[in-house]
Amino acid sequence: MRSLLLCVVIACSSFATLVAQTQITTGVIQGAVVDSSGAVLPGVDVTIVNQETNLTQSRTTDAEGRFVFLQLPPGRYKATFRLSGFSTIVRDGVDLTVGQAVSLNPRLSVGNIAEVVTVTGTPVVETARAASATTLNQLTVETTPILGRKFEDLLTLTPGVSVTQGPDGDEITFAGQRGVFNNISLDGGDFNNGFFGEQAGGQRAPIDITLDAVQEFQVIASGAPAEFGRTAGGVVNVITKSGSNQPHGSVFHFQRR
Repeated sequence: MRSLLLCVVIACSSFATLVAQTQITTGVIQGAVVDSSGAVLPGVDVTIVNQETNLTQSRTTDAEGRFVFLQLPPGRYKATFRLSGFSTIVRDGVDLTVGQAVSLNPRLSVGNIAEVVTVTGTPVVETARAASATTLNQLTVETTPILGRKFEDLLTLTPGVSVTQGPDGDEITFAGQRGVFNNISLDGGDFNNGFFGEQAGGQRAPIDITLDAVQEFQVIASGAPAEFGRTAGGVVNVITKSGSNQPHGSVFHFQRR
């Protein structure tokens, strides 16, 4: 009986850890669909497609016109809203970053079933998150010139973050706090050097990932959600690339005279 109880506890703990990691490494697309008068529209078919990998998911709005897509990999999405008797609306170029909750609230107008209205762009106001966070996307990672070729070198591009001289070398500090209070996450896993109180590959042996493998990362200076845990300072949430439909490569060259 004790062995069975122990197995149940371990399984539940593993599941909870998995869920927490998944929330850290993904994003959410949500919203509500209304008609031209502002009344909610239940039964709307909502389809989203990841334009980099063709990942496709579908939902139907509930009685209050709401829909939600959870645990989506970061990337660029296209959302299509269809309902019989209404014109179809397509939201193209919806950029979803790690830890972000994008809200789409389209208005469907009565019209020809063949009529399609395409809207491009991502809502810039995120009302679902209280944390003070900055996301450095793939374009920033790939085009910002840095000598160290480590993602940590880009942290100073975000407000409140600086690199100071610690006891044994450079130390990442959020709003003047010691680096020991930080929490570095890589693809939902722990990327801290617990013995020295710093990120892995920090001031000592270069245990680090190549910058070319980083897709984007999120820097949370304050108000980090509970799933990150174990931090009184800042949080750096890094995700690596997982491939797309477009073959590509990169070359880096550094020369000093």
